[in-house]
Amino acid sequence: MFVRTSWRARMRARVLLAALAAAAVAGSLAPTSAAAQTKRDDLDQTQNQLKDIEAVLRDARADASKVAAAAASADEAVAAAKSRLAAARVRELMARADRAQAESTLAATRADLKRNQDALSEQARNAYMTGGMSNLAALIDAQDLSVLADRAITLNYVAAEGSDTISQLELARRRDAMTRARMVAIEQERADATAAVTTEVNDLRRVQEVRQRAKQKLDAKIARLANQAASLRAHSAELRKLIQQEEAAQARAAAATPPSQVQPSPPAPSSPTGTIAVNNGVCDLSTTSAAERWIIMHESSGRPTADNPTSTAFGLGQLLLGNRILYLGSNYATTDCALQLSAFRSYVRDRYGTAEAAQAFWEAHGWY
Repeated sequence: MFVRTSWRARMRARVLLAALAAAAVAGSLAPTSAAAQTKRDDLDQTQNQLKDIEAVLRDARADASKVAAAAASADEAVAAAKSRLAAARVRELMARADRAQAESTLAATRADLKRNQDALSEQARNAYMTGGMSNLAALIDAQDLSVLADRAITLNYVAAEGSDTISQLELARRRDAMTRARMVAIEQERADATAAVTTEVNDLRRVQEVRQRAKQKLDAKIARLANQAASLRAHSAELRKLIQQEEAAQARAAAATPPSQVQPSPPAPSSPTGTIAVNNGVCDLSTTSAAERWIIMHESSGRPTADNPTSTAFGLGQLLLGNRILYLGSNYATTDCALQLSAFRSYVRDRYGTAEAAQAFWEAHGWY
């Protein structure tokens, strides 16, 4: 694919291309061997696959970061809910302690009530046993004023004491009922609060578990993609090594071959009929089909000098050196628009049959 580079990078790339081409021509002045070309095609395919996997890996890592942040948020929410639950349970325990204290107070009140009731019963029993009515009659029949006054005071004291006891008994009963109702309500409120916070904690724990599972799946996906990327990088390095070894072997063979045994270079393909105009460094693509134009624009933006310093791709169709030597012969480095277009069409025809099929492959894989 087309990569915009500096003038120095392009010059270094062209020097490298010239050196590679010279080695190939010195060896046999024929196209690069089928084995070497297969390795180069395999290398290009591997590098494109590596780019695809690395793009997916970047997206997966971005998603993993979002999921990790969501999981951390869920952890914080669960921790806060657990804190509220602990506080609610403490309040519930305090309510139960208050109720226990109130029940102790009620027990003491009941004991007082029982003593008062026993006292009243004792008074009633004494009045009955001693003949309370006769005493009243004796009080009324008394002739001595001092005796009458003394008996009246005694009777009034007994009556007042009984009345106070009855009042205290009724007050204690009402207080007992009110205390019971209040403590039951408080304890129920605390129990309801505890139940609500427990439900919240359980819900948050479920959210936490879902996010943890999502994070585990993404982590597994990232690990799998990272392994695939590492495998492709290793494969690319091995292919580069094999290509370098084969090129070195070809150079040694070329150096050992006497000049008389050098085979003639395949004739350069004749220039297509007519010429193609160049405007601002861009070839006129008016004679190309829609699919041809689409591929060329994606590969080189229509520039016959477009090159890629990371490979031997060059020209309109970004053909590799082996393919350019195959289809252009000694003109493999030409910047003529017509010759490059002819080589591009030959490559597309031989590999895909039609430009439409080549475009479909490009759209599916990011290269062709």
